[in-house]
Amino acid sequence: MRLGVAIFVALVLAPAAGASITVATNAAAPKLRVDAKGNAEVSWTSGGVRRFLLVPPRGRVYPGRRLTAPDVSRPVSSPAIPFARALRLTPDGRYSALQAWRVQPGGPVELRFSRWKGAPTNVRLIVETNTDSVRLSGTSTFGGRPLPAYSPTPEGKRIRQYVYLDSLGGGAWRRIGGVTLRADGSFRRLVPINLVGARYRALVPGPNIGATYAPDAATVGPPP
Repeated sequence: MRLGVAIFVALVLAPAAGASITVATNAAAPKLRVDAKGNAEVSWTSGGVRRFLLVPPRGRVYPGRRLTAPDVSRPVSSPAIPFARALRLTPDGRYSALQAWRVQPGGPVELRFSRWKGAPTNVRLIVETNTDSVRLSGTSTFGGRPLPAYSPTPEGKRIRQYVYLDSLGGGAWRRIGGVTLRADGSFRRLVPINLVGARYRALVPGPNIGATYAPDAATVGPPP
């Protein structure tokens, strides 16, 4: 977020995940509820036991706690976000979501929580080739602005923001590496010759900005 019995937050998985809140790994049947004050309850099944995590509007999260007020959110289908397991909207226009994806190649599938207003995190990928190299470049934004260089965990620790780049070869995605974002939200990376593939993708853990936990973004670049 290994087998789904532990509860994790961004502080624990900072080098891998970068931002947002990682709730659990290999979690089954995840659900999401949100009350009128913005408290979110994430639940999932692990080891045959139903587990819970309470995410308040700000500050630390609370493993094992549940909502004490009614759920005021409703399920929605847009905006489209990758790896979505749940997407809900509250009357104040705020989205809450659960996404599940394998942040580390060969690692467990992480269940991740986000909460934001407006357009979700966006990433754009450009693939350029010449006779002896492949170069990946692009930009990532949230709310129409470049992603910040650093993102805090709920505990207040600053984590460097990365874009992760993958290459498709032999029917499987392989991690090329992580690249830091420039001040304008752009990134650039040469692909090592042994990782040149048929397609490429960029994955971005959403940044944390105050009470906002932006959703993760992903895109597959066009063929070179």
